[in-house]
Amino acid sequence: MRATRALIHLENLVHNLGIVTELSGPERSICLAVKADAYGHGAVAVARTALEAGVSRLAVATIEEARELRDAGITAPILLLSPIREEEADEAVAASTEPMVTDEHWIRLFAEAANRNGTVLPVHLKVDTGMGRIGCPPERAADLAVAVRNEPALLLAGTATHFPAADMEDTDFTEQQIDRFSRVVESIRGAGADPGLIHAGNSAAILRYHDALFDMVRPGIMAYGYYPSGDFPREYTLLPVMELETRVLFLKEVPAGTPISYGLTYRTSERTTIATLPVGYGDGYFRLLSNKAEVRIGERRYPVAGRICMDQTMIDLGPQSSVSIDDPVVLFGPGGPDAEDLSESVGTIPYEITCSVSKRVPRIYLGPE
Repeated sequence: MRATRALIHLENLVHNLGIVTELSGPERSICLAVKADAYGHGAVAVARTALEAGVSRLAVATIEEARELRDAGITAPILLLSPIREEEADEAVAASTEPMVTDEHWIRLFAEAANRNGTVLPVHLKVDTGMGRIGCPPERAADLAVAVRNEPALLLAGTATHFPAADMEDTDFTEQQIDRFSRVVESIRGAGADPGLIHAGNSAAILRYHDALFDMVRPGIMAYGYYPSGDFPREYTLLPVMELETRVLFLKEVPAGTPISYGLTYRTSERTTIATLPVGYGDGYFRLLSNKAEVRIGERRYPVAGRICMDQTMIDLGPQSSVSIDDPVVLFGPGGPDAEDLSESVGTIPYEITCSVSKRVPRIYLGPE
């Protein structure tokens, strides 16, 4: 097996989901986001573990992601979060997904697809209360809910919205959204329709807005071990699920002033040992981390030296190194540095760090005890 691999600590996933349950309450159901291959962790293995841990629904972004879960024998409800092409409507039904509807056009298309497939399709009404992405205007929600109710081939399984600013320190915008969404739900009931499962709570809302949890929560990044932003106090111990690991495969001693890697952006300040690691931006270890990131070998951290290459990265071990060939190297994971450390180095978010670990990196699953 390759020296570079992603260790997926499923016991940490279970731990993090326990915090979701603690915060949201056992009376609420949990829909875990497993889109983008479960944020890079591997959708099938994560889904199976999550369902065993009490998750009741899964959420994906594409038909292909849903089909992967179905082909693996997963039968739990799958929420389809993102828009699809019209010709994919039959596939959405065939994969037994629960798609979002946002207007009369999609209500009609999904009803026709359900009729063709001889089934009743559960759908969720998406309401745009401030995200500005997809969803119907709040004032249209009641009419659309009634339209779904009037289609025999459709079932309004839920009513949803999304919070774009729940991870921000200023709470005004999100509080306005919660109020707006609550009034939308009441308008649907007032029109004589059942809104189904009411859901809006992403990771940030689970951590901060108890009045936004409604019937079901939709955790994402917190399940994988990270807070949604640096604005949150670290009140709960979230454990990173992914550990990106490699090995030292080459060592050499070099004198002071030796240039390292492309562009000669790093020169050694003293006689030192340079280690070469078989990992690079082709594996999802960002080139932007060049001369910024640190890795962990044993109990010590060492700096990345020079530009990260497509397949290799160099580390400056210093003049008194005891590191040997084949020693394990942690690029990020439990015990640090973690994906949040890396994301802060390059001005991004932990989501992008884990999602970017490429398919050529094998995932090794370590099961819960």
